[in-house]
Amino acid sequence: MKDILHSLCNGHLPGWHRHRSGIEKTKSLTQKIEAERLYFASILSDEDFKRFKKLDHLHGKRNAIKYMDTYINAFKMGAMLMCAIFAGDEENDYEEF
Repeated sequence: MKDILHSLCNGHLPGWHRHRSGIEKTKSLTQKIEAERLYFASILSDEDFKRFKKLDHLHGKRNAIKYMDTYINAFKMGAMLMCAIFAGDEENDYEEF
């Protein structure tokens, strides 16, 4: 723990660094989604395809809300962890989180 904090404070481990292991998986998934979209575009009427796109958009909006909620909760937990580490707070169990 001390090494990680030391690396963060001294700029050796940038906080914005992200491990990008999922790029190939994302690229493959995107290609599959596009192939499915083209399939449905070819078999559905224009009106049905508009409804299909609207459904896809609604899924996207819901996922964005879920991802934001996850980010907020993870950020809060990380901030609480850092506060506890820096304050030496060993007694509080944070059950209300």
